[in-house]
Amino acid sequence: MLSANANVQINADDLPSPGKAIVLAIPFALLGSIVATAFLFLEENLISLVWEDLPKALGMSEPSWWLVVLLPLIGASFVMIAWRLPGKTDQGPLDGLHFDVTASTFASVILAAAGTLIFGLVLGPEAPLLACGTAAGAFVLRRQPDTVMKFGMLMTALAAIAAIFGNPVVVVLMLAEFAALGMIPAAALMPGFVALGVAYVCETGVGGWSGLGSASLAVPGLPQFTSMSLTDLLVALGVGIVAALVTLIARKFGERVAGLARSNPPAVLFGVALLTSGLALAVREITGGSVNLVLFSGQAGTAEILAETSIGAVALIVVAKLIAYGGALGAGYRGGPIFPAVFLGVAIAVGGTLIFPAASLTGLVVAAVAASVTAALRAPFTAAVLALMLATGAGAGNAAALAIFGAAIGFLFRAALDKWEAKHDPAEALAAAES
Repeated sequence: MLSANANVQINADDLPSPGKAIVLAIPFALLGSIVATAFLFLEENLISLVWEDLPKALGMSEPSWWLVVLLPLIGASFVMIAWRLPGKTDQGPLDGLHFDVTASTFASVILAAAGTLIFGLVLGPEAPLLACGTAAGAFVLRRQPDTVMKFGMLMTALAAIAAIFGNPVVVVLMLAEFAALGMIPAAALMPGFVALGVAYVCETGVGGWSGLGSASLAVPGLPQFTSMSLTDLLVALGVGIVAALVTLIARKFGERVAGLARSNPPAVLFGVALLTSGLALAVREITGGSVNLVLFSGQAGTAEILAETSIGAVALIVVAKLIAYGGALGAGYRGGPIFPAVFLGVAIAVGGTLIFPAASLTGLVVAAVAASVTAALRAPFTAAVLALMLATGAGAGNAAALAIFGAAIGFLFRAALDKWEAKHDPAEALAAAES
């Protein structure tokens, strides 16, 4: 079952005719692409302003310890302010991805996301992008019937989230999984498919127009994977198991943090900010790496973890990222669960090659990322394709079986955890089943 919110609730009978739905999907896709591009532009430049330009202006070659402590606390303050706005930041990342953010709740969700993403907390931009898309669709169609508005929200959301992956294929699989599980009607597949195609053209351009700018869906510097050896297969299965377990431990920690947050939300919110800062500083002090190895969603630290040569350092980074990720999942911050899980998968794959040098790093990355993202999102087909896309320039097509096996491992471990929770904590299991 996908960990996604189903509040959009579009029935097949409510959709326009197939031809009309496809035509209507085009302007919604254009709107979603524009909104997503603006969001990503602002996010990138504000992060650069806060974490690079500000330290330079203060005469620092890198953020000093007190700045690393202060900035996440400022982010927590943003989230706390957002709690007082309509919507109160809506549902969190433990509940999955959401397609139901309207214009009335948009301000609270985006303010909380800004406090999370810009100030270094460990969540990704995919959930805020969905919020931007759905809110834009809801605003444009606010005077239209409810079913029409929900159709537009879905189309803009799909186009918006496609911007971060840089390739529509991943979101196509996500859309298909939603339809297979009954979260959206099959009749919405074709207009959604067209919306993703339009969004991709908007991002990449056509003719002399270079487009709005496309995110790069790749792990840089991976070696070519030309064929799979027995070592690759066995070690990939091992790192898949470790990646799934680590991601699920982060999730369980997030659930415990969420339980604590129910009794004292501000204390947990600021406590996780301090914990994240402390972990980032500890990793920088011990490994000599940057705070990016712990802070943010993981995209900024991927190249650095790939260059790591110490298994002890990799283990420390994985533990620190796991704790910071779990804390952000449950403390009230707002962002997506996918990209931190990707980073954990990449880091565990690096550890696998340091222990077993004969194994292919590319093959291990594909298997570990597929396992970690499936464990986080409960979307094995999407996770497998995402893992392959991340290594597409390194001959990842030859590692397709490893992506499948990794996703299967993640799915089995997540299913086992859900079953265990159903037996030992029925209320928690019901909440997970509804997400």
